[in-house]
Amino acid sequence: MNKQLFEKSNKLERWTLFVDFIAIVIYISLFLILFKLLELPEVVNGSMDLDILQYMEPIYQFLGSTLDKWQMNTIISLSVVFTIVAVPMFFINLKKVKIRTIYEVDSYVAGSKFFQGIINLLSFNPISAGLRIYNMFILVKFVKGYDAKEFLKSIVPAVKAYFKRLFTKKVKENTEGLDEYSLSIKTSIRRQNAANALRLLFTYIFLVFMALIIIIPFYWMIITSLKDFSGATTATPKFFISISRMNWVNYKVVLTELNFGLYIRNTVIVALFSTAGTILTTVLAAYAFARIEFKGREILFSILIMTMMIPGELYIITNFITVSKNGFGWVGMPTGENNYFLAMILPFVTSISYIFFLRQSFKQVPESLYKAARVDGCSDLKFLMRVMVPIASPTIFTITILNVFGSWNAYIWPRIITGVGGQEGQAYWLISNALRDTAFVLDNGRVMYNLQIAASTLVTVPLLVVFFMFRKYIMNGIGRSGTKG
Repeated sequence: MNKQLFEKSNKLERWTLFVDFIAIVIYISLFLILFKLLELPEVVNGSMDLDILQYMEPIYQFLGSTLDKWQMNTIISLSVVFTIVAVPMFFINLKKVKIRTIYEVDSYVAGSKFFQGIINLLSFNPISAGLRIYNMFILVKFVKGYDAKEFLKSIVPAVKAYFKRLFTKKVKENTEGLDEYSLSIKTSIRRQNAANALRLLFTYIFLVFMALIIIIPFYWMIITSLKDFSGATTATPKFFISISRMNWVNYKVVLTELNFGLYIRNTVIVALFSTAGTILTTVLAAYAFARIEFKGREILFSILIMTMMIPGELYIITNFITVSKNGFGWVGMPTGENNYFLAMILPFVTSISYIFFLRQSFKQVPESLYKAARVDGCSDLKFLMRVMVPIASPTIFTITILNVFGSWNAYIWPRIITGVGGQEGQAYWLISNALRDTAFVLDNGRVMYNLQIAASTLVTVPLLVVFFMFRKYIMNGIGRSGTKG
């Protein structure tokens, strides 16, 4: 019976996850459709005024309904909030339903379904809410043996007993008949419990305080990016704004009028190709230095390690000569004959630090396993792809994420390469160069700080999302690379 209830609960959870996925698709689609409908500010004498939308009060038509600016901002903001809540919950539940066993189901699991159902209800997803509430009753029957009616009847006495204990005076502890030694032990235990409680309290207060110090600047950046110009420059800025006052048109202006959509595309291209090249060269070089015996291996590896002590800025001149018209001719040529992507990607398709990083993981694989594979006729390439790469996959994944971060944040080298091309090179800016060199100043001299902060948010938030999604794999890869055995 219990096994049947467990299987029924898992099947119901899979259907709920399917509904959650459909809801996430709806949230994202709704955001993209409404974001595309947003009207850009008018351009007057070569300058745009974001405040003009406050006086124009644009009207939007969506699904046969008429929406004003504030209603559009509200719906877009809610779709973003619902997506932020629904996506992590979806992946957490997806992982749990895959690995959960019948022995892990308890009252806490049943209670969590109730709270998740409430969250689904607040996210305008009543189907998932109903499925999770129903799943809660199944798990309660699995754990307690109650059906729905018995469970609801048991709640009232439990609530009454709780409030009775809460408001009833605590009876003074009877210490009569205890000797001094027993009393001293009781007193010592109470003092230890009080000390542990205070230590735990102050620890959490300190952690919350430090978390606020870190989180508040990011919150202020995001909230400022959604304000209008007057809200971003007022002498008394607001720490909170209503969802109807969140001006998502700021991001549309940054992505379209200021070409940050193009710069993000350039950054993604450079990051993908440079990371693919780095992984290829790193895996092959690390395997050669870890497993293949050849003359001068240790000397060559020592020389490569010594180059890590040379600052990367010292390579800029030689690298630039290599890619300029005096070398391969990728930059500095007449207009239309330059290849800025190759100049930004190829000089950085390898990394000595990553080779050292991965070599340490490869050396953890026992030598006897390699020799046994060689005896069986396994080639080095086959052994690398079938044994070494799967074993070191956490480290390779970590290298991939770190290299993407490095490409996303790159500034000096892309700035030099695109700066040679002048106006032509500006079309190949990466997002960090665009953030530094784009003019957020109108013709009347007014600096659009809300647009500038919106552009900064586009640079920062994707990296934070990637890190929080894959932080476990990053830490795991770092830990494996530093552990021997």
